[in-house]
Amino acid sequence: MVEPSNQNQINETEWLNRANWKAGLFYYSQKDTRIWVPKLSMFGRRRYGGTPNFAQRGARIYLAILLGFMFLMFLVVLALERAGQLK
Repeated sequence: MVEPSNQNQINETEWLNRANWKAGLFYYSQKDTRIWVPKLSMFGRRRYGGTPNFAQRGARIYLAILLGFMFLMFLVVLALERAGQLK
C-alpha cells in the first residue's frame, strides 16, 4: 500500500501531466486515486471548480446517476406537458 504522502505526490504529478487531460477538459488517470480533481487552467494552475477523474469507477457512477436523473426529469416534464398539466 502506498503511504498517504506518497500518494498525494503521485496524484499531483498525474494531475500536472498534460497527457492525462483529453482535449484539455477531460481528466483520465488510473494512478490518481481522487474521484474529483480541480480544473486545470492553460497555465497549469488550479481554477475554481472541478472535474471528475474518468478513470475512477466512482466518477463514472456519479455521472451516470446525474445523467439518469436529468433524463428522468425530462420524461416527467414531457409526460406532464402531453397530459395538459403544463400551461
